[in-house]
Amino acid sequence: MFLYRTIYLTSVFLLSFMMACSTNTDDDNARYFEFTHQSDDVNYTIVAKTTNEEVIAKAEQELSLPFEERTLHINGPIVRGNPGYNSSWSWHFVENEWDLVELSTEVCDGRPGFVEDELNYWVDNVGRFCPFNSRVLKEVDL
Repeated sequence: MFLYRTIYLTSVFLLSFMMACSTNTDDDNARYFEFTHQSDDVNYTIVAKTTNEEVIAKAEQELSLPFEERTLHINGPIVRGNPGYNSSWSWHFVENEWDLVELSTEVCDGRPGFVEDELNYWVDNVGRFCPFNSRVLKEVDL
């Protein structure tokens, strides 16, 4: 009896483990959007990933407009690390937690280079990034 119970529990554990390690279907629906952050003296790009349908719809709506008429900027929490799609930055927006907005508080505004240079401050103190001058530039296929 003990042996059968052990085999059963081991099988349940292994099945659960394999399911947890399986391909995430959300990633199959993931979309990547590139944002430009333009000022008089710099032009940075940022890539953010999402499966959030509302955010995707906002990005598509912005992309349907001429660039000069796009008004929404990216706003969301950031974390350390480059998941492989965010240029050469050592940080990225938390997937599915960023949004496109009209207004943000000034404390999270800045340039991507500022975030890179003071990453600990931005991640640990500010916790989010909302560059007012950013605009969705294009969708990126990865």
